[in-house]
Amino acid sequence: MLYEILSMFRTREPIPFLILAFLVVGWVIIFERLILLQLVYRIQFQKFNKTLRQMLSANDTERARNFCAATSKTGLPHIAFKAIETYERDNFKVRMVVSEEAMSFFPRIRRRVSQLPTLAACAVLLGAFASVHGVWSSFQIADGLELGLKSFAFTKGLSGSLTPLALSLLVSVLLMLPYSLLEAIASRLESEIEHGLTMILNVLAPEMQPVFASNGRAGSGSSQANVVESGQVNAPSSEAKSELSSQGKGNHEEPSVNERLDAVPDEEEII
Repeated sequence: MLYEILSMFRTREPIPFLILAFLVVGWVIIFERLILLQLVYRIQFQKFNKTLRQMLSANDTERARNFCAATSKTGLPHIAFKAIETYERDNFKVRMVVSEEAMSFFPRIRRRVSQLPTLAACAVLLGAFASVHGVWSSFQIADGLELGLKSFAFTKGLSGSLTPLALSLLVSVLLMLPYSLLEAIASRLESEIEHGLTMILNVLAPEMQPVFASNGRAGSGSSQANVVESGQVNAPSSEAKSELSSQGKGNHEEPSVNERLDAVPDEEEII
């Protein structure tokens, strides 16, 4: 099979070179992603988180900023640096800054990684197209030959037409295996960064209790809350209920039937 693949390149057919170009582009992406994920974005997360927590717990923000800047200019140290700067100016905006920086950084981790399955699929489709073209050419060649020569020509053409498909499948395997490796590395890196961001937010911006207004409403609300909590709310007695109902009925008593009939004039009075 390798000899037949090399023979395709010797005949200078365009489709094998296109498939090889997909392989080269894919491996350029793989090397670039491996260098960034393993050498640029990855740090010793456990040691970094422990050291940064100690500095922030001691309220030594200047040393924490210098430590983040010395560790790395991107990734988790960069986000932590921005969070500490915001904490020194306005601690209520730490969560907003961390969210913005994280949403800006996380897409960089998987950038161009999703193109590897596309390149692999395009290589397979090109190989399948070349195989179909080779089979069709074999039918055309064997159409005007005798029976013995027809079977020989068709078998020879069919075996040659399957070579581009084999090359495309090999290229697809060489692209999809590193793709799965990059996906695993990216997922683990995202988990480590999310853990570090959670630690930073827990130290710099813990959850706060809601604050109510301290005006007249606050006093009435607090007294009502105390009454409800102590269970001292007394329901009105039955006598009070009856008095209220009688008062309500007295105020809204409907006229009797005779009064309503007297109020209606007769026909003679109308005339």
